[in-house]
Amino acid sequence: MAKSDRINATDIKQMANSEFVDYADNDVVIIDDLRNFEKLQTIKLDFLLIIVVKSGRVEIKANNVDSTASANDIFICQPNTILNECLFSIDFTAKAVCLSSKIARKMLHISDVLDLSFYLKSKPIIHIDEQNMNTFEKYHAMLSEQLLKENTNYKKQIIGYLVSSFLFCLLSIIEQASPQRTTLHMSRSSVIFKQFVELLTSLEVKPRNRDYYSNKLCISSRYLSNICKENSGKTAYEWIIEYATEDIKRLLSHSDMSIKEISNYLEFPNLSFFGKYVKAHLGCSPTEFRRIKGRQVDASADTDNKK
Repeated sequence: MAKSDRINATDIKQMANSEFVDYADNDVVIIDDLRNFEKLQTIKLDFLLIIVVKSGRVEIKANNVDSTASANDIFICQPNTILNECLFSIDFTAKAVCLSSKIARKMLHISDVLDLSFYLKSKPIIHIDEQNMNTFEKYHAMLSEQLLKENTNYKKQIIGYLVSSFLFCLLSIIEQASPQRTTLHMSRSSVIFKQFVELLTSLEVKPRNRDYYSNKLCISSRYLSNICKENSGKTAYEWIIEYATEDIKRLLSHSDMSIKEISNYLEFPNLSFFGKYVKAHLGCSPTEFRRIKGRQVDASADTDNKK
């Protein structure tokens, strides 16, 4: 096995700026040849890493568990995976696709994401035939081509639909490889975590406190957070904030509601509190966010926390 220097990449933005990356945006990173780096140590990934091995083998220690992938294997590292070590054989060749957690959840139903996550915990390596290998290489090439193109009004949508199709193709391959995967045993904590995320995503207006969800699930708030941390690396509150913030971004970007109406709709106590909340989690006021997105600012919005 060959060795090289440690690569300090923990999130997809850092990965996108690495010299061995061929094509990238904020949500998708494409690597044509993984031989450009030969050793990873003690790195926590916050993105979905999909390695498609063409030849040779790779030995990966992920979350202190040793695995080996060979030709025509797909190795999938989930977000919050800690790569303790990654070593390649001399004849190793592989391509990789890195996807942010956000785009993966956005493109798939949450139940599909969770089922995939629980399955991959015990079986991160999937063997594929030549036909599916050719399919993956085509997706890899199409994503690379689109990421290289100049920005247009439709570039983001094109890449999004390609990613969505790629992920559904991956789900289909897993289904063929293990049609009985849904009968795999899930621990009680995994079941509760899945119920929590499904409850969270089902709500049009998401309460921003843990007690609401823990009461619905008939468990304590602390236990809910421990379960979330164990299964995803994030606390219940972090999950709630992430989804509540996405709702705010969606309404500010795509609705005709005034900022005051959005604040009321999302059940904030007042406009000032809403403005402070948005600034804390989006880095700017609601008015500024709409201006950045090219939205016309409503008259009442200018009162939103310019203090």
